[in-house]
Amino acid sequence: MRKLILHLGGDTRRAEKCIELANLYPDTPILVSSEGGDMLKYYSDRGINPDRVYIDMLAWDTVTNFTATLKRVKKEFRARKVFVVTTDFHMERAMKIANAVYWMQGIRPVASPSGPPSNKEKYVRQDQMRAWIYRLTGFLFYWKSVREEREKSGMGYPKKWNEIGL
Repeated sequence: MRKLILHLGGDTRRAEKCIELANLYPDTPILVSSEGGDMLKYYSDRGINPDRVYIDMLAWDTVTNFTATLKRVKKEFRARKVFVVTTDFHMERAMKIANAVYWMQGIRPVASPSGPPSNKEKYVRQDQMRAWIYRLTGFLFYWKSVREEREKSGMGYPKKWNEIGL
């Protein structure tokens, strides 16, 4: 079974979990989604061949970590099993989104948490719904409250993406 390690953007604890998996599965590539900094160097400095590490900067949140990389996961890597690496508090949300996006794609997501547990995120149900709507219709949108919160923080959001004023 072709495997892939999907490193969802975040801190280096996630990279450490990816390295652990990479050492267990030495032929498995690592796809880093939305990670700042020089992750190729980070992995290389820890003994992972940079030829195994791929960077994808198209995503900017958890839903798009999966929607933006879906074509690569299917076509470039032809992965049938994807180890999803994120922190424990983020895993429930990530796996609900992964299951929605990968549904009927022949891809089995496997939770591979890293980091200490924390409080559950408030957008789990909303993002799960967004992921299912994307999977069933190809329509990707943001809730008005999320857009407003991101604008207040200065993060903004991609204007090219669909918007719903809910």
